Amino acid sequence: MPTPPYYWLAANDEIVIGVYGYSEVQHTLKVTPEGYVRIPNLGPVYVNGLTMEEAKTRITKQLASIYGGISAGNTFVQVSLGSIRSIRVLLIGEIERPGSYTIPSLATVANALYVSGGPNENGSFRNIQVIRNGQQIVTFDLYDFLSNGDLTNTIVLQDQDIIKVNPYQMRVELTGEIKRPAIFEAKESETLQNILNYAGGY
Repeated sequence: MPTPPYYWLAANDEIVIGVYGYSEVQHTLKVTPEGYVRIPNLGPVYVNGLTMEEAKTRITKQLASIYGGISAGNTFVQVSLGSIRSIRVLLIGEIERPGSYTIPSLATVANALYVSGGPNENGSFRNIQVIRNGQQIVTFDLYDFLSNGDLTNTIVLQDQDIIKVNPYQMRVELTGEIKRPAIFEAKESETLQNILNYAGGY
């Protein structure tokens, strides 16, 4: 799959570097534990914490010192992600199967919730926190995804991230002549119309 633009490189990721045009060569390299890729005839290039676009810019600049055609415009560089590393994340709180999970480094909050069974009977679908290095970095609302297919609030997880599913605060039961009679979780700022929309309307 294409590498997401917000994916950060780290140790054990594999990078495929292709040089084509006037010069032709391809390298498949792993990011070392120190955060470098060691390019033959060039030496180490530090890529840890860079996005793929930033890594391509840095690698291209370094390669230009040994491939003059890059500066001349007749040689081009392509950088892509090969195999990806695994990460461990911790899921805690009101969740069906809390615990530590090993998942691919391209996994998002939604992926992690799926493998852990999602919120349990008391779990909130609206207040799911991602905690990184002791700081809450995003609050994920599953209703945005379930009702609109909106994943703008999801993020690619990093090693040792914590996903906390909080208890629900407010629930509203809709019965009668609506398309999806059910119990819905509501936020304090929402009105009855919001809940009717989640239920598909009259």
